[in-house]
Amino acid sequence: MAAPIDLVQVRTFVHLYETRSVTATAELLHVTQPTVSYTLGKLRRRFDEELFVRTPQGLEPTPTATELYEPFRSAVETIDRAAGPEPTFDPEAAEREFTLMLSEFGELSFLPLLLGRLAVLAPRARLTVRHLVVDDAPELLTRGQVDLVVTSARLPEQLLTRRAFMVVDYVALAAADHPRLHGTRPDPSAFAAERFVSVRGTTGHLGPVHLLERLSLETRVELELSNYSAVPYVVAETALVAIVPRHIAEIFAARHAVTAFDLPWQVEPIHVAAYTRRGPGPARQWLADMVVGTLSARRFR
Repeated sequence: MAAPIDLVQVRTFVHLYETRSVTATAELLHVTQPTVSYTLGKLRRRFDEELFVRTPQGLEPTPTATELYEPFRSAVETIDRAAGPEPTFDPEAAEREFTLMLSEFGELSFLPLLLGRLAVLAPRARLTVRHLVVDDAPELLTRGQVDLVVTSARLPEQLLTRRAFMVVDYVALAAADHPRLHGTRPDPSAFAAERFVSVRGTTGHLGPVHLLERLSLETRVELELSNYSAVPYVVAETALVAIVPRHIAEIFAARHAVTAFDLPWQVEPIHVAAYTRRGPGPARQWLADMVVGTLSARRFR
């Protein structure tokens, strides 16, 4: 007869599945790594199955583990709800460090607003910002190494919670003294005759790239960049034209000798969202609420 399974084993399994890490699971459970390994050994004997296989990227769940995850997670959540409300988070007294993952545009447009709000609501808290790498974000969130990610890229949601809070369209950006473009929507054929700056990054802003490809305007691209940071400086000093998210264009136009205007073509808008790990806990939940509430209510200049 198989040994009975207890809540400690179930909770350990859920954390191992979500973090893919013995170290991260031990930190979440406030136990030692050997304790987690011992519990995993009991689970393997209970199911006569490896459950997790070690890989260079961390623990990889087997098909059996994947089948067990949802019922185990649901059981833990049910028990936690029955046991009473989660501990509350007091931002005014909290002396903890939050880690955000933002794109360069997030740092430019969102970070000043968030720092100001954090200073008011959680004056003892500290903030660390990591550069957004979309492929790494889900693992870092589930392992607890990053508290919140803000991005327009769509992340896999099996282990994450997504809260969309902003829809952003694209506009054109040109020098304020551009010889042909003067801040109004141009004629499509005239606009297509311009020379362009194209940005190929890894943070989800591929709409402009796809637009130029769809219109067979790749040969009109004179400069290709990996991110948008240099765009206003290049555009202000040349006759090149860039296609950028509207809220970023507003910031550039307020700080540089550039002007923004509507495109003659439609570009699919982007949906900016905040991601946390599923079941983030009171501190991360407070952070997500603060970030979404702050950024939903503000203009970016």
